[in-house]
This record gives sequence, structure tokens and C-alpha cells, in this order.
Amino acid sequence: MARTEVFALADELMLLIKNAKKIPLTDTAMINQNAGIDLVKRIISAYDPQLDAAQKIVDNEEHIILDAQHKADESMKDAQNQAQGMVTEANAYAQSTKQNADGYYADLRAKAEEEANAVVADAQARAQNMIEDARAQADELVSKTTVLARAESQAQELLENANQHAQALRGQTQQELDSLLEHIDASLSSQLNDLRAIRQNVAGTQQHYEDIDSQ
Repeated sequence: MARTEVFALADELMLLIKNAKKIPLTDTAMINQNAGIDLVKRIISAYDPQLDAAQKIVDNEEHIILDAQHKADESMKDAQNQAQGMVTEANAYAQSTKQNADGYYADLRAKAEEEANAVVADAQARAQNMIEDARAQADELVSKTTVLARAESQAQELLENANQHAQALRGQTQQELDSLLEHIDASLSSQLNDLRAIRQNVAGTQQHYEDIDSQ
């Protein structure tokens, strides 16, 4: 009886194919997909009921695989979200560190400039006082020209020393700032390397799941 049913269903499938609408200029025809699949399943079931049971097992296996794939995709998504969160947090920390460094750099530079200007201003005031004192003394001395020239020479020497001191102070401050910026750059570079490692790890995990999908 099963054999007769198989031939009957096969004839029905052949009839479905023969009556299918043909595509012009080709040997291809269009059939109802659901009807064709249903006939094939009925033929398999009629030929051997165990094949139908095996098909159900295969379908269940496919469901398990799809469920596992879904869970893998969820795990990948969670890992990507976690990695993105770490990247965002690291970027925020790096930005905050850079802003703090810029603020400290500006404050330190302003203080150094203020101190250097104070040194120069004090030297100028002292030089001016010396010149004025020398002029006052010169008025009382016979050799006014000699006294004034000596005072101006001393004042000029004082100004040069003050300028040298201010220049040295600026140079020292610049070295300290450069050292600070190098330390900050090294810290940021280390954090970026960590982020790259995280990204490579996530990419490797994603490639692993893609390889599983391809299998």
C-alpha cells in the first residue's frame, strides 16, 4: 500500500511540475513552493515512516543549532557592548587627563611667566634707583660724568643678570612641562594599546563564531 501511495504522490508531483507556469525564453517553470514541499514530505513519509521521524530529528537539530547561534550572537553582542563601554570609559578618562594636563600646563606656565616678569621688574626698579642715586651723587661730585657712567654700567649689568635668570627660569619650566607631557603621552599610549588588544580579542571571538556558522 505504501508503494502504491508513493507512486500516486509522485504522479501528483509530476503533474504539478508539468502544469507549472513556464518562464518565457527559458526551460524554467514556477511552481507553488509549499505544494511541492508538501508532496515531497508526503512521498518520504509514505515510502518509509522512519524517514519522516528522522526528518523531525533533523528539524529539531536545526532548531537547536539556530538556538545556539542565537545565544552566540547574544554573547557576541554583549561582548561588543562591554568592549564599547570600556572604550567609551577609556576615551573619557583620556580626555579628562588631557584637560587636566592642559590646565596644569597653563597654570605652571603662567606662574613661571609671572615670576620671570617679577624678577625683571625688580631688576629694572633697582637699576632705576641706582641710576637716580648715582645722578644725585653726581650732582655733589666734581666728576659727574664718571659717576653716572659707572652707575649706568652697574645698572646694565644688573639688567643682563636679571634677564639671564628669567631665561633660565623659563627654560627650566619648559623642561618640566615637556617631561609632564611625555608622561601623559606614555600613559595614553598604554591605554590605547589596551583598547586595541580588547578590540582584537572581540574581533577574534567574532571570527570564531563566524567560522562556526560556516561549518
